[in-house]
Amino acid sequence: MRIRVLRQHYCAKCPIVKRSPRSTGVKMLLEATKNPPKRVLDFGCSNWRNSTYLEKMGAWAVRMDSIPDTKPDVVAYPTHMPFRDRSFDAVLLTHILMFLEDKIHWPVALEEAARVARSHIVVETYKVKHPLALDYGVDELITQLAKWKIVRRNVRRDMQNFVISPAP
Repeated sequence: MRIRVLRQHYCAKCPIVKRSPRSTGVKMLLEATKNPPKRVLDFGCSNWRNSTYLEKMGAWAVRMDSIPDTKPDVVAYPTHMPFRDRSFDAVLLTHILMFLEDKIHWPVALEEAARVARSHIVVETYKVKHPLALDYGVDELITQLAKWKIVRRNVRRDMQNFVISPAP
């Protein structure tokens, strides 16, 4: 399973957690909104730093992952989120797209995030130098997000952060 291998190779050794209490995408989300989100779905970042950070600001967070080892509240793959439409103010897709089993899952995962998000989705990716990681171009990622309004973006060659609004 691609996700498990890459998590063990990258996430388990992530030095960023010690340096920053939240991701760049969450910082951008907070800059884009008047108030922090009250209901948050945190999918993917197995150290849960983003949801922990937002909980300290008063948010109620649900942690979701496809691997039970990370001790999420909900175990599910991002193409099938077991929640009602518009259940969360914000959905965080932190460093997951490049770990999915196939790029054909990207549009479905993004549609699911848009379905359960009320106001914002944070999409964060980075280039993973591992033979099992999905390779993609920045333009390819931006094309996937084109149907939604990009509220904030921070694009570098090695990392991409977006805050999008799922409203048409």
